[in-house]
Amino acid sequence: MDLSSWFEFTIYDAIFLVVVLGFFFYWLTRTEKPMPAPPKELPPLPMSDMTVGDLRKYDGIKNEHILFGLNGTIYDVTRGKGFYGPGKAYGTLAGHDATRALGTMDQNAVKTEWDDHTGMSADEQETANEWETQFKFKYLTVGRLVKSEEEKADYKGRKSFVRGAESLDSIINGGEDDKKNN
Repeated sequence: MDLSSWFEFTIYDAIFLVVVLGFFFYWLTRTEKPMPAPPKELPPLPMSDMTVGDLRKYDGIKNEHILFGLNGTIYDVTRGKGFYGPGKAYGTLAGHDATRALGTMDQNAVKTEWDDHTGMSADEQETANEWETQFKFKYLTVGRLVKSEEEKADYKGRKSFVRGAESLDSIINGGEDDKKNN
């Protein structure tokens, strides 16, 4: 093997060299694109109880906030609009009582009128409870889903918040339930 075989230049070498030079010039002349602006954060809604009719306005179309009821509690799931927004995987739940739909894992089970959840099996109710356990630590609690206007409570202008283990009854009663239990 002589020295001249080491310096041969074949078509494969030319292609490799063109590709490497192409990537190098691309790297030198690339412009960095600015990061997209983060989605605007909506201010929290004031806490209020709602009827099914009131709730229907918060479907992500009529109002930017996306709310739904679960086990009698209304959650603001706007920050999860990738899941709950219009046309998304759980978009049919927005503006409705989602207890039956989440409990049965059937989005077609959403009702447009008051639902007292009768007829749900113990397993379905347990599934809905598991969903609620996740939501109360992740999403803002807006209030309670009530059957009539007369059942609405006064939250004294309090803003919705992630309530975690705090009960809505203790919020409505100003913590009096916690004092009774001690």
